[in-house]
Amino acid sequence: MARKTKEEAQATREGILDAAQVCFHEYGVAGTSLAMIGARAGFTRGAVYWHFKNKTEVLTAMIDRERVPFIERLRRTTSAKRTTPILDLRSALLVSFQELAEDERLRNMMEIMLRNDLSVESQAMQALQLEASREELGIFAAAFQRARELGQLREGVDVDTVARIVSTSLTGVLYSAMLEPELFEIQRDGAQTLDAILSAFVQPGVFTPGAPPTALPTDDDA
Repeated sequence: MARKTKEEAQATREGILDAAQVCFHEYGVAGTSLAMIGARAGFTRGAVYWHFKNKTEVLTAMIDRERVPFIERLRRTTSAKRTTPILDLRSALLVSFQELAEDERLRNMMEIMLRNDLSVESQAMQALQLEASREELGIFAAAFQRARELGQLREGVDVDTVARIVSTSLTGVLYSAMLEPELFEIQRDGAQTLDAILSAFVQPGVFTPGAPPTALPTDDDA
């Protein structure tokens, strides 16, 4: 019985997060209340407050639900046990582009994070984004550092510089796809942008531009 209760509580929590994402996407962070989220989810406001104290907690949980798998995938690309950091990083990002292109929930989450308003919750979300951006930069730099140790980068490449270029360029692709979806495609333009950057900084032969992603590293490779 206890296990069933725990599972039901988790299902309620997931339902709240699903409803919150829909509301935040439709009405914005500032225009959404916990009562609206509860009504969309089909739960009482009390049920929402049982799981979350405020909108900031809902936003944090909603972002973490999508972000944690992405970060875990990225972290595996820096493994000292593997000798293919460029292929691993490229594949992890290509898979992420594909997921964004095919999963409407992920795209809506991306759009919520890219939008800004003056609400306290949005400011908290921006702080989360800043922390996440720094973490991603660190992972990118670590992957390129591993590639440099293996002789896979061109002479004189600075790993922090190329990490920033990858981060800012791919963020630009995401913004463009959100603002002009008829002109920009996340999967196509993300892959082409990434391959163009890697071609400029990576030794020839390390990867093949336009190739599909290779097998992703697993937990055993970490």
